[in-house]
Amino acid sequence: AHRLGGEVTAAPHRLDAFHGQRPEVHRGPAHQPAALPGDAGSLFAWRAEESVRRHQPLQETSAGELRADLARQRMEDLYRGRGERFQWIVMVDGESAGWITLAILSWEHGLAEIGYALATEYQGRRLMGEALGQLLPEIFVAVGIERLEARCSVENVRSQSLLEQLGFAREGRLRSYFSLHGSRVDNYLY
Repeated sequence: AHRLGGEVTAAPHRLDAFHGQRPEVHRGPAHQPAALPGDAGSLFAWRAEESVRRHQPLQETSAGELRADLARQRMEDLYRGRGERFQWIVMVDGESAGWITLAILSWEHGLAEIGYALATEYQGRRLMGEALGQLLPEIFVAVGIERLEARCSVENVRSQSLLEQLGFAREGRLRSYFSLHGSRVDNYLY
């Protein structure tokens, strides 16, 4: 799990209601605007990539279902302490490259879980670290999350390294946590 420690000297960028518009926020080669219904096709394609599915059991879904989920997302709810799931698109040099998902486990206790993936062509370039590094202060400071968890397959060494570089602490091993490609897979809890 990760907790934001120390002082924040500059106010993080605040995501506002997008009303169907993607904000122009550029802080480096990678940045992450809120996912919109028009991003469903990209999400659907990425979820089908073998490299994305290698370590995570993504539920089968259609582009239409993804579009409907994104249409229900109200980013302003994130700052009002309501809603259950929020998604951002990782943009790299103007191109959609992957996604970040925040699942609220309990608003009352300030608990959430984060998940992420990059399209195959963007993997191995340290881009997710940059995108998460921009988003995490927002989640802790502006949103008020107190504990942020992540889970990753014990085989996913890149994800483990990324989480540890971002300050997440490995808290344990979840044996046979989920089924992947017909086998039970252990996960690490961060």
